[in-house]
Amino acid sequence: MDKKAGKYKKIKDNIEQIKRLARHGYTNDEICSYLGFEEKLFKEYAVRSDELTMILKNSAIEADLEVEEALLRRAKGYETVEEYHVYVPDSENSTEVGSVKLKEIKKVKKFVPPDASSAVAWLINRKSGRWSKNPTTGSELANHEIMRLKRIAAQEADENM
Repeated sequence: MDKKAGKYKKIKDNIEQIKRLARHGYTNDEICSYLGFEEKLFKEYAVRSDELTMILKNSAIEADLEVEEALLRRAKGYETVEEYHVYVPDSENSTEVGSVKLKEIKKVKKFVPPDASSAVAWLINRKSGRWSKNPTTGSELANHEIMRLKRIAAQEADENM
């Protein structure tokens, strides 16, 4: 085995764990500490390995996207199919107490209604200027502009009388 390849073996063997930890927001130093890697060796391998570089860059982004999709889905409501297993007493094995057999599997389509708190969280994060408790959309400017236009209209009305 090549000496360089050998010193990175422990890191290569733990790529899936590295990916999982990175998805959960662990820093490189935390990953090294958790998995027992030497930080210098880990950083050196990250520079050499396109795979590890991409894992470290993309894992957190992928997790964030999944959470955003789930939050949006919950905010909008969604349909789901639930399975119910229906059991009946097993008459063939009636000597055994509690013996049952599967009669059928029922599939029920359900609608999960939109969740207001999810919608608010989505809007606050996506359009905070408009949806926060203290919006900064310039509504004061809009009110000021409305008042100015009312004054102009009142002046024009007075002049036309």
